[in-house]
Amino acid sequence: MRVTMAGVFHLPVPTMNSRTSPDLAHNQANDRIEILLFGLGGQELFGINVFKIREVTDAFKVTRLPGNSSAFKGIISLRGQIMPVVNLAETIGLSGEEAQDKLIISEFSSRSVAFQVKMVDKIIRMPWSEVRAPDQLDREGSAVFGVVLLEDGRLVSLLDIESLCQSVLPHQDSPAAIQPKGDLSERPPVFFVDDSAVARRKIEETLNALGLRHCHAVNGVEAERQLLAMADRAEGSVKSQVSLVLVDEEMPVMDGCALTRSLRSKPQFKDVPFVMYSSLTSEEYARRGMEAGVNVYVKKFDAETLSKAIVQLLHENA
Repeated sequence: MRVTMAGVFHLPVPTMNSRTSPDLAHNQANDRIEILLFGLGGQELFGINVFKIREVTDAFKVTRLPGNSSAFKGIISLRGQIMPVVNLAETIGLSGEEAQDKLIISEFSSRSVAFQVKMVDKIIRMPWSEVRAPDQLDREGSAVFGVVLLEDGRLVSLLDIESLCQSVLPHQDSPAAIQPKGDLSERPPVFFVDDSAVARRKIEETLNALGLRHCHAVNGVEAERQLLAMADRAEGSVKSQVSLVLVDEEMPVMDGCALTRSLRSKPQFKDVPFVMYSSLTSEEYARRGMEAGVNVYVKKFDAETLSKAIVQLLHENA
C-alpha cells in the first residue's frame, strides 16, 4: 500500500475472478460490526462502533469553557492529551440531570472526544445486515443511524457520533475544497451514498465547489438499486452515466464494503473509480475498503482531501 497525500490511501483495484472469490467470501463473512452498549439513564440502550473507541474510564473533573453549548461540558486532560467532553444525554435531547459516571473516549476522523454516559454494559458483534435503518424517524434531525434487536428483545439505538459532534462542538477550521483546473460541469454526475444527513450536506458542498453534478442515495440498498438501473441504461460501461462513485463505509443493512464488492463484480463497473469516505481512519480499515474494490480511501469531513482525491481520479479516468 502507498500513501500519496495526507489521509488518502491508494491500492490497485483487485480483479474480480475465480481466484479472488475465496477472499471475497472471507470478506463478506467479516462484514460485521462490534458495538459497545451503554446507557444514559432510564431503560434505553445505545451503541457506538467499538472501532471508534479507545477506552472507557470513570468520569473525573472537567474544566468548563464559557460560551458553548450546554451539552459541551468543557475539556479534560487524559495522559497529557487535551480533548472535549460531550454529555450524550443532553446532546440527543434527554434529561441531563442524572449523573453520568463513565467516559467513553472515542477516536474518529483524527480527533478524540470524551462522551459522558451513565453506565457501560457489554460488547456485541453482529453482521451489518442485521443493523436496520430507523426509517420511522426524521432522518434529517436524527442522532440515530441504525437500530439492532438483541436476543432478549431489547432495542439498541446506534448513535451517529460524528454528526452529533458537528452540531455540538466548536467547529474546527476545515480546509475548503480545492479549485480544479478546467471545467468539470460537463462530466457525468458523481454518485454518492451516505446515511447521515450532515455528511450528505458536506459532500454536496464539496461537489458543488468543484462544479460537479451529483446524485445520491441514503443507504447501500438504495444505492445499489439506482446504480444498477444506470448500468441497464448505459451501453457498455456505466461511465457514461456516472463519473465516480463515493461510498460511506458505515451504513445499516449494506455497508460500503459490501456495496462496493457487489458493484465491482459487475463488468459495467470495472472502469468506474470508487472512493470510500469514512471516519475510521486506520490502515486496517483502509485496506478493508480497498480490498473491497475502492481506488481511494479518505477521511470523513475533510473537504480538501476529498476534493483532491476526486479531481485526481477524474483526470486519471478521463
